[in-house]
Amino acid sequence: MQENYDCVMENLATNPLIEKLKLLMDLTDDEVQVILDLSFKTQKLPKGQSLIPSNSENVSLVMDGWACRYKILSDGRRQITSFILPGDLTGVRACLFGVSDFDTETLTDCVTTLIDGKDIARLFYEAPRLAAAVTWASAREEAMLTEHVVSLGRRNARERMAHLFLELHSRLEIVGFVEKLAYGMPITQEMIADCLGLSIVHVNRTLKAMRKEGLLEYYNGYVILKNAKKLRSICGYDSNHLEGTLHPEIADYDPDA
Repeated sequence: MQENYDCVMENLATNPLIEKLKLLMDLTDDEVQVILDLSFKTQKLPKGQSLIPSNSENVSLVMDGWACRYKILSDGRRQITSFILPGDLTGVRACLFGVSDFDTETLTDCVTTLIDGKDIARLFYEAPRLAAAVTWASAREEAMLTEHVVSLGRRNARERMAHLFLELHSRLEIVGFVEKLAYGMPITQEMIADCLGLSIVHVNRTLKAMRKEGLLEYYNGYVILKNAKKLRSICGYDSNHLEGTLHPEIADYDPDA
C-alpha cells in the first residue's frame, strides 16, 4: 500500500479522473492543471472506513483502491448500490445540494484526495467545459445505477454476474487498471452477493458454473475474462452507458470569445 501511495504522490499527472474525463473530451493543459489544483489533501484510508462524512463540504476522489456505496436495512441486511473505483468522485450531490442518501465504505486500503465542494461549484462559471465533464461523470453513475436496477429486477444470476464483471473491466480499462482481459477485483463473494442481491451460496455456485464453461476465472482477488464475447452475449452487454461525447456547443466553448 505504501508503494502505491508513494507512486500516486509522486505522479499526480496520472490522476485517474483525468484519464476518465479524456474519454469525454480532449483536455487542454490548462484544464489538466485545474483538475490537479483542485486537490488539497491526499490521504491513505484503511479498509473499512467511510470515504467521506455525510455532512462533509468536500468531495472525495479515489486515486487507488476500491470502495462502495451502500444502504443498510433495519434488520442489518446490506445492499451495495455501486462499487467506487479509481477516478470516481463521491460526495458531489451532498456538496451541491446538501443531500446524501447512501453510506460509503472502503473495501480495500485506499488512496484518496479531497476536493473542496466550493471549488467544484466554481467550475460552472470559471471552467464550464470541466463542469460539464464532472456533470457527465455524475450522470454516468446514474446510467450505471439504471443497469444495476435492471440486473436486480430482470437478469438472472448468470446474467447479473456477467454484466458486473464486464462493466468493472470497462471502467477499470478507462483508467488503466487492466491487463488485456484481466484485472484485480479485491472483493469477497459476500460483497458480490450484497451487490447482486444473491446469497453467497448462489454466487459461489454461479461462479463455479461459469468457470466450468470457460467463461472466466475469479480467484485470489483477480479476474480473467476468458470468453468476453460469450459473456457479452449472455447479458446483452455494451458499454454505451459508460461512454459519452460532449455537446459541440460545450466542447468548443471559449470564455474569452
